[in-house]
Amino acid sequence: MTKKVTPPFLPSIKESVDVSNFDSEFTRLQPVLSPPPKSFSLSPEQQEAFADFDFCTLWCS
Repeated sequence: MTKKVTPPFLPSIKESVDVSNFDSEFTRLQPVLSPPPKSFSLSPEQQEAFADFDFCTLWCS
C-alpha cells in the first residue's frame, strides 16, 4: 500500500535561497550562531541514526 497524500499547499520557490514564503518578522533578523555550551561527540548509535544524511552548505552545487 502506497501512503501518498497530496499536500494542501505547495509553496512556489523561485531559487534555492528563496525565503518569500517566510514572514519578514523572521527573515529580517540577523542570524546568530548558537553553538552548544560544550563540545561533544555522538555515540556510535547516534551516528548510525544519521548514516544516510548528507550535509551541504548553500554554496554546494
